[in-house]
Amino acid sequence: MSSGMTISESDRIYRTIFYVGSVWNFCISIGMFLLVGSLPSMLAIAPPRYPVFIYFNLMSVFFFGCFQWIVAKNLHRHRSVVKLLMCAKLAMGGLYLYSLFFDAPAKELMSFLAPGMVVDFIFGLIFWRFLVYSRAKQ
Repeated sequence: MSSGMTISESDRIYRTIFYVGSVWNFCISIGMFLLVGSLPSMLAIAPPRYPVFIYFNLMSVFFFGCFQWIVAKNLHRHRSVVKLLMCAKLAMGGLYLYSLFFDAPAKELMSFLAPGMVVDFIFGLIFWRFLVYSRAKQ
């Protein structure tokens, strides 16, 4: 037996994680929606050329929250939704890294987005772990 403390996987822990992820997405999407008009001036960057893309992205983040809420209600019934969420979270992190290396957007914008991208990437890995955990329960 290890002397360190470990957290064992359980439905309760994963349910909590999905609820926390849901609230995270709701807060981010609603908060950013309220700030989208003033954010470029706050970050001292040029306004977006295609604001519809920003609104589409915020709508996607909001629906990720809805999907996570649905999964939390019945963990093992919605594995396909978890796969979608996992791919979306990891893809968002991957696109962020790609843009860092190949697109070089404004440092201020990337610094603003970095914490959220890290959190989303971690959630993507947790979702992957949940899929491994829940496969054994089927």
